[in-house]
Amino acid sequence: MPEVTRLPIPDHLEPVASSRSLKMAVRGHFYNLYNNRAAQGATFREYLKSIGNRDAVTKNRIFDRHEAVKMIKKVAETANDALTVDAKDGDIYKHLVECMRAHVELRYKLRRADYRRLTQQAAE
Repeated sequence: MPEVTRLPIPDHLEPVASSRSLKMAVRGHFYNLYNNRAAQGATFREYLKSIGNRDAVTKNRIFDRHEAVKMIKKVAETANDALTVDAKDGDIYKHLVECMRAHVELRYKLRRADYRRLTQQAAE
């Protein structure tokens, strides 16, 4: 029987990080924080509530979202999720907004329109 040559392959492979895997990791941390009944979950939801700078916790709506991103990174660190911890804040922010858009009741434009409608009725 003739001798067959086989090329070696590595014993260990590191997973390739992709934006899709980061999206799934952020999504998991988003739902864990959002549904958390402890003070941490309430704080996370407060950062996501703002419609404008006037009602923002930090007086800046975008900075509120950045605080939510920092919370996601902190939870990822405790969960030993190196992919999310090492990701850029802007990438996590993008996936955070995608998670919020997936739920009609959290969509920014719809909430802003509801806010305008409520404040106009109160003024009349």
